[in-house]
Amino acid sequence: MGSRNAIAGEELYVFQPADINKTVQSMSKKSRLQSVAKATTYRFDIEKAKGRPMLQWVGKKPLDKVEYYPAQEKEFYGDKNSKDFNKLFWGDNLQVLSHLLKEYRGKVDLIYIDPPFDSKAEYVKKVKFKGERIDGVEQSLLEEKQYTDIWEKDEYLQFMYERLLLMRELLSDTGSIYLHCDWHKGAFLRLIMDEVFGEDNFINEIIWCYSSPSIATKYFPRKTDNILFYQKTDKRIFNEIRIPYKRGKIEGRGWGDEIQSVSKEEIEKGKLIENWWADITPTQRLVNEISGYPTQKPEALLERIIKASSNNGDLVLDCFCGSGTTLATAQKLGRRWIGCDINLGAIQTTTKRLNQITSEQQKKKDKNFKGLYAFKIHNVNDYDIFKNELEAKEIVMEMYGIEPIKRSYFDGVLDNNFVKVMPLNRVLNKLDIKIVLESIEDKIDTFSVKKKSKSGEPVYEEGVLIVASGVELDVSDFLKKGNKTDVKVEIRDILTEKKNLIFKQKPEAKITAKAKDKKLSVEIKEFYSPILMRKLEIENEKMLKKDQQAKVRDFKQIIDSVAIDVDYNGKLFNAEVMDLPSKKELIKAIYDWEYPEKGKYTIAIKIVDVLGEEYFETFEINA
Repeated sequence: MGSRNAIAGEELYVFQPADINKTVQSMSKKSRLQSVAKATTYRFDIEKAKGRPMLQWVGKKPLDKVEYYPAQEKEFYGDKNSKDFNKLFWGDNLQVLSHLLKEYRGKVDLIYIDPPFDSKAEYVKKVKFKGERIDGVEQSLLEEKQYTDIWEKDEYLQFMYERLLLMRELLSDTGSIYLHCDWHKGAFLRLIMDEVFGEDNFINEIIWCYSSPSIATKYFPRKTDNILFYQKTDKRIFNEIRIPYKRGKIEGRGWGDEIQSVSKEEIEKGKLIENWWADITPTQRLVNEISGYPTQKPEALLERIIKASSNNGDLVLDCFCGSGTTLATAQKLGRRWIGCDINLGAIQTTTKRLNQITSEQQKKKDKNFKGLYAFKIHNVNDYDIFKNELEAKEIVMEMYGIEPIKRSYFDGVLDNNFVKVMPLNRVLNKLDIKIVLESIEDKIDTFSVKKKSKSGEPVYEEGVLIVASGVELDVSDFLKKGNKTDVKVEIRDILTEKKNLIFKQKPEAKITAKAKDKKLSVEIKEFYSPILMRKLEIENEKMLKKDQQAKVRDFKQIIDSVAIDVDYNGKLFNAEVMDLPSKKELIKAIYDWEYPEKGKYTIAIKIVDVLGEEYFETFEINA
């Protein structure tokens, strides 16, 4: 069994890789339940990178150990009789990857990631109302921030380093990883990948070339992305990929005056793909694929990667899944998959996309298909306060009057204190405190010395304020005992001040649910989204002429989708009825269902508006 260490009075078990499953399985049911209740109890050792070229940055730290975070099943889609499920996680991917170690260490066949590029941009999703038209000039009325891609260089490199170390642990010996990047951080990421996976395991740098409009006048327009391809070992899976020869390429001149011809057999086989891909169109030009999610990649790009480095039934992972292109393509190609994203908008877009694909596949039932016709959505930690991290941080900083700082570990300044806003969709834990204290030590020169104490130690004028959403019971004690920096560190828990903050107003709805003779009838009579209507009001204020202001005449125009679980068990939402209208269609608003037998049932209804806000309500009925 693993070793036992005492940290701040708490016993923490550190598992060696081979111990994990065996130990957990041998525990009693009561012990397992207690373990799940204390997410900080179990930690996993992470193998260090040794003897490889290493990129250095301020605050670089090896990821020696990670904690196990429990996940909660929230929703289920697809085949009810399925014995296995693909998985979509809503949460911080560091926590999700840590969670996956217990079951999937060394079992992932292919990883593709399209992480932040550090592009110094804020990405928004264009929000359109449903229907042919609405009253007003613009059909695309609103924009919603999805995420920001502005980083301090040191933070970005540490962020990627930690996650790549965990991905290496999850990758099988026959597995490969593809990292999608561009000119912003490609050179740095290449060095980190060399360190984590070994420079001998570098296979290709793929250049994706594309063309699109540009306003660049002082440099050549940047129309290439880089995809770094590494193996875990030399046992990697790789399938030959060919494309048809283009006309005019069948015969051409070789070196000198020699005529180089292509044989009939080679023409039939097609041309081998090289490491520059100029035949794949960006998503912006693919009307059938556009989801509205920023930085979405085309399915053809992922299809090539998945076909090359995995086989039917293999497991594909994307922990920056965005609009879900990797997962959607893997599903179509008969691969199993795991995906995650911190952004709720990404989870909603991906869920809708995957549900449509699996529904169509279930009807066809291909005998050669080795994938799964069902998937579950999981939460790692509880995400019920804010819709996404970007929105959360902006709201809290604005409400407290925190002055933002760019290019710093700290997020801002308040009352002579540096402020660190921790992830607000989970509680503050001891590992968070440890990282903050280490960061203060690394950046101690940032603080000015006011005077020296009697012992000769410096006393710093500035302090650090940690803003968190919930705090574990023993965190304050851990901070008090562990702070050796001589910098005053305080914690502010926003949950204790909830009444003074406007977090988010939930949508409202009026729904009737009736049942008679085994027949269920559900009608959505009204729906109102306070956040959406407020945003619309702000946009209308910008319009000088009243006839340019948009007005919603029918509540159905602001509803993106409706899902109904006709036999809800109180834990896992599984929709038998799905209403997913196209952009020009409205929801039906009236739904019928017939039960196989009479009885008492709980039905659950989930409505998602075009902004991504969710409404959920349950009804008890006698059918």
